Amino acid sequence: MSRPLGLDELRAALRSAGTGVWEWDIPADQLHDADLGYEQLGYAPGDIGLSQRAWDALIHPEDLAGQEAAYQAYLRGETPLFECRYRVRAKDGSWHWFEERGQVVQWSADGQPLRMLGTQTDVTLQMSLREAAAVANQRLEQLPRHVPGVLFQFRRWPDGSASFPYVSERSRDVLGLAPDLLRADSTQVMQVIERSRWSEMLGSIDVSERALSPWRLDFAVQRDGQPRQLRGTASPLREPDGSTLWHGYIEDVTELLALERAQRETEALQAASRAKTEFLSRVSHELRTPLNAVLGFAQLLEVDPQDPPSAGQRRRLQLIRESGQHLLQMIGDLLDLTRAEVGGLTLQPVPLALVPLVQECVAMLQPTAAVEGVALVAELVPAGTLQVLADPTRLRQVLLNLVGNALKYNRPGGWVRLHLETRSGQLAVHVRDNGLGIAADELPLLFDPFWRSAETQQRRDGAGIGLAIAQSLVQAMGGRIEVQSTLGAGSVFSVWLPAA
Repeated sequence: MSRPLGLDELRAALRSAGTGVWEWDIPADQLHDADLGYEQLGYAPGDIGLSQRAWDALIHPEDLAGQEAAYQAYLRGETPLFECRYRVRAKDGSWHWFEERGQVVQWSADGQPLRMLGTQTDVTLQMSLREAAAVANQRLEQLPRHVPGVLFQFRRWPDGSASFPYVSERSRDVLGLAPDLLRADSTQVMQVIERSRWSEMLGSIDVSERALSPWRLDFAVQRDGQPRQLRGTASPLREPDGSTLWHGYIEDVTELLALERAQRETEALQAASRAKTEFLSRVSHELRTPLNAVLGFAQLLEVDPQDPPSAGQRRRLQLIRESGQHLLQMIGDLLDLTRAEVGGLTLQPVPLALVPLVQECVAMLQPTAAVEGVALVAELVPAGTLQVLADPTRLRQVLLNLVGNALKYNRPGGWVRLHLETRSGQLAVHVRDNGLGIAADELPLLFDPFWRSAETQQRRDGAGIGLAIAQSLVQAMGGRIEVQSTLGAGSVFSVWLPAA
């Protein structure tokens, strides 16, 4: 049989484990065998007196009261032994955590403590590890609060009962249920789910449990009286006790689903627009060939020297040719519109003198102005030094369209005036008229392809695509068109382009 350890052997065993045994003569305030504690703190024998008062001088001031309270509680019999943890100053000035336990082993006849035995251990490393673990746990606890959805654990037992061992704080925002309520009663989650989806929800959990396959389900809940779409995903694990534990995530996907629907609708609209553009492009090309043939034969009939037409025939041929030219112009506009919509317009921006180009457009439209009985005036600076960065052909097309509209939708005796403006590195051509004007509620629709107001439809023919083409051309040249108008008083169309 092995003999029991002696006191010295026991002390040696504890010392090897980093724990020192001390003895305190309380009336004399003498400490015995406390050298390990001083040694752990880096003090040499004789550096510190061997008394409780000397040891107390090393204890952190904030911990002294706690140590004394623990000692007094033990003397009053409130605890079975004296037990305390406190900080002690080492020789190098650092602080060590010590854990101390002790008991009075000798009392006086009148009940006063005479001798006390105890142990003390340097637990600095353990406290550091514990503090690091606490910090890590605190960080982990903070993470779910910054995740937009709900993190959860769901357990189901073989008898069909279930519980939520863990639910993150975001359940308040996503489900409208407090985490502690779900942990106390897992059936509360069914109260916010649409009743029509209960069987689907339970069935999906059954399938996941049987096959240990990932669980995924989109479902709706009522939160604050409003329907919200949620998406849940989880991975199941079979536990040794026979239960199944899911680790999962539930997120609010209401806005995401709405965005996906909008994206699908946008893609459908884009596909329809591409189909329309392709159709218009093909039809326009197919129409140009026979129309050019009709115009050519009409011109040949007008000038046929061998069989010249009569006066009546010549007028009819002239109507055919004019109508054909009008239709050919509309086809050209359609081609421009389709090219603009698919980004196929070819532009060659160059530094361009603005005044000569504006004067050229005014000269080209003076005959039209005379026919309409409208005064067309260009109020331009005399020099041709103002330059814009633009494609000459396309800018001419834009100005002819705007000035032509100002003449067309005017009244006899009216006027159209053009003037220029420079501002912040940009040049503008303003086309001002005192014609019919445009209603305020129609201004937002003005540049929509094929849109025409009721007033313009009654007064003039047209396809309603000229302004849409003009806007596309100006934007392609890095500019913009602005409109100001008052119904019955006239309009101002302004073409702004970057100065060269």
